[in-house]
This record gives sequence, structure tokens and C-alpha cells, in this order.
Amino acid sequence: MMFYLLINISISVLVLGLLAFGNGSNKANYRLSVFALVTWCIPYPMLAKLLPADALVNPIILSQTFSTITAQQTRLNTHFIDYQQLSLMLLLSSVLLGGVIFSTRLIRQLKTHARIVNSASFSYCDTLSKQHAVPVYRAENVPSGMLMGVFNSKIVLSSSITQANQIALIVNHEKTHKVRNDNLRLLFLTLVESLLWWNPLVRKLSKQTRFYIEALCDEQCAQHYGHKAYQADFAELILHQHQSQQLTLNCTATSTKNNNIQRLKRLKEQREMTLKNKLTYTMTVTAALLLITWHTLALAAPNSANTKSEQGAFVNFEINVTERTSDQAINTHTSQMTMWVHFNEKAAFNISDKFHFNFVVSENNDVAEVEMAILEVSDAGEEVVAQPKLIVAFDQQAKIEIDNYQVSNHAYSIAFTPSRGQKPE
Repeated sequence: MMFYLLINISISVLVLGLLAFGNGSNKANYRLSVFALVTWCIPYPMLAKLLPADALVNPIILSQTFSTITAQQTRLNTHFIDYQQLSLMLLLSSVLLGGVIFSTRLIRQLKTHARIVNSASFSYCDTLSKQHAVPVYRAENVPSGMLMGVFNSKIVLSSSITQANQIALIVNHEKTHKVRNDNLRLLFLTLVESLLWWNPLVRKLSKQTRFYIEALCDEQCAQHYGHKAYQADFAELILHQHQSQQLTLNCTATSTKNNNIQRLKRLKEQREMTLKNKLTYTMTVTAALLLITWHTLALAAPNSANTKSEQGAFVNFEINVTERTSDQAINTHTSQMTMWVHFNEKAAFNISDKFHFNFVVSENNDVAEVEMAILEVSDAGEEVVAQPKLIVAFDQQAKIEIDNYQVSNHAYSIAFTPSRGQKPE
């Protein structure tokens, strides 16, 4: 989780820097900001669990003894914090709260739409609708012009707009939004903002993305409207229309004073991507994807192409597991076993149905490197409680002891002795 936050913070800060100082085109900046937002939406640490890990094999068990002793446990007033469970609960609570925020914003927007439609000033403009081949309505107390609705959208003009050139600009602008399905894009942005309400970088990126949606619409609309005419009429409109209303799910012809000025400035600049800009943006996206991919594959522990040989390791295990049950009973599971495994091959064995152990023995000159994963099985599924790694000389004993309520309710004592040997017949 820590690497997920660090990687995404780095990507977002870099992208925001490029948006501010990279001199990129509207299209490139829009795509870059969306890319940075999407990286926050991909839970790639969790995707690692879906990738195929090293296949587990059954070791050759030469001997094994197993016994269980049950005793009553005296009640202990032990208090501990399960940090993994706590983080999961916080994540779930955050997502649920984000869903509530999104629902609240959606309901508020629908109420605004209903108030506009049900107002006495709301009326259908037959002439404008036929002229522009799109439904156009008039209403009071709305921004200069807006595209209302997502799938069956309609253009609503403010009754205060009376000049023909301003009306033509607004209708063409909102019609372009409709063709581009920009209200659907705003719905996605509102959802991301709501689910990641705690993240200031997401809010900043979303704000930038909203700006570039409007800038791209200006750019596309001006191509058939005429750049000079569009700039002149838009400048006249923002000087005439000072009303600003926050409608997060609707595209509006004018917004805040600063946004309007920046949009007009970009219309005049007509930025194009230079070779330097293209290389910078491409390298940024490539580096971000490599970081995400590296982190995902590193967590997944993917298959390695190990060549099998008949040389391997004998491992003598002495295992004691103290199981503390909810009814204050203690079950002590004891097992002694001797097994043979290939080097660098992940093997597995169980102590009852509740405790599973995966391990890999690697040969490094005169020492053995042993990596182990201790897993507990419950109704909720399989959970890794510890992944110890030890280096021990061959024919010498190593020991793992775990008795920490922050790690697990249960206690483990695992002693093992590795030695080299050929595969037994």
C-alpha cells in the first residue's frame, strides 16, 4: 500500500508539473491528466494476487509424526491492534463514504435539473432547435448556456442572452459537447472525485481535466465556427455574462473568470505538440507504466525458469503451533517431519486444515537460503501472517519463533535443518 501511494503521488506531481509548465496541446494535456487519474483507480497491489505465482509442489515426505494437545486457556486481558484488518476497514469505510458523496452530488444535480425544467420560464425554442438540429430550451437563473442531462441531453440557454452571435456561439459550443459526450466524462470525473474524496491530488487533477474538456470543446467548435469569430464572440460573451454556477455534472459555456480567460488565451495560442514535448510526455507515461508494472510483478512473485535436477535438499522440521480458539481453549499442534525438495522450487505442507506452510530452499555456496510463508485458513479465506527468510549453513539448525498478537492470535515455533542430498528413490 505504501508503494502504491508513493508511486501514484510521484506520477500525479509529475503530471501536474507538465500541465503547468510543459506547453503541451489541449489534447495531450487532457489525456495526460486522465492517465494520472486512472492510475489512482487501478488497485495494482491487489492485481498482483490475480497473477500466477510459483506453482506449489508436494515435497517427498520421508517421515512425519503429528499430535494435538488441548488445554483450557485462562482469560487474558490482552489488547492488540490488527493493522491489516484496520487498514481494510478504513479502505472500505472510505469507499462507502465516497459512494454516499457521489449519490448526494447526483441527487443535488437532479434536483437542480428538476427545478429548471419545472420553472415557469422553461420553454422550448422551436426556431433555434430546427436551425441547429438539436433540442434548445430557454430558462432563467441558469448559466449562459449548459448541456443538461447525460444520455438524452438538451441545451438550455439563459433568458438573459439575447444577442444573435452569443446565442449562436453557445448553441454551437454545447452541441459540440453533446457530440463529444462530455457530460459522460464529467460523470466519471465526479465519481472519481467522490470515491477518492480524501485525495487532494485527485481533486487537482480532476479540476485540470474539467478545464481541458472545455478547452478541447472550444478548439473543436472553433474549427467550423471560425477561430477569429469564435474568439471575438467568446470574449464578448464572458464580458457580458458574469453569472457563474457550479454544475459538476454539466458542461457550461462559461465558468469562472480565471477559467474563461485561460480558455480564451489557449484559443489564441493554438498550441501544437513539438518533438520535445512529445518525447517528454511519452517518457512520463512510459516511466509511470513501468513503475506500476514493476510493483505489480514484484508483489506477484512470478514464475522463474528453474531447471530441475536430482540434487536437492533434505529438510528436517520440528514444528509447534499454539492455536488459541475463541472459546478460551489452547490446541498445541506438534509435528516432526523429514522431506526432500528440489532447490529453488516452492513446496508446501499443512499442519491440520488451519495452518499451511510454503517454503523454498535455495543453494548459495555452503549455506541454504530458506524463504517461508506461514498462512492461516479461516472462513474468510487464506491469509499470509508472516514471510520469514533465513540463511543457515547446511546441516545446521535454524529456528523461527512468532508469538505476537499484532501478527497473529496463534504462536509458532519452527525449527529446521537443511542438508544437501540426491532425490531419494
